[in-house]
Amino acid sequence: AVGADGWVNALDDGVQTVVGEGGHELTAAQAQQLALARLVLANPAVAILDEATAEAGSAGARELEASAEAATRGRTTLVVAHRLTQAAAADRVVVLEHGRIVEQGPHADLVTAGGRYAELWSAWEGR
Repeated sequence: AVGADGWVNALDDGVQTVVGEGGHELTAAQAQQLALARLVLANPAVAILDEATAEAGSAGARELEASAEAATRGRTTLVVAHRLTQAAAADRVVVLEHGRIVEQGPHADLVTAGGRYAELWSAWEGR
């Protein structure tokens, strides 16, 4: 579900491989995929992801975003993120500045409104 099967199957003992301290060392992206797989297995109604793709770097972020989407499908999910691609995929975006809510709404509405989120989105897109 989270796209980890390729690297997991390549491990010496597959899913039986001991990972982490004293075992096979995982990359940051692999550790995040493992956490997302645990989320799928636990199957909670609500999930909270805090910077779930932050450690992946730019190259791994897309893959982890797809993993996070798969893991949270059908669940109420609160996503704390600086990657605006994650915000754009959300039903509702809440923009915080200095600990206060300055804007909230769907991505498209916030971009059209031309406020702080629109400025951030423009910078994210490299305009």
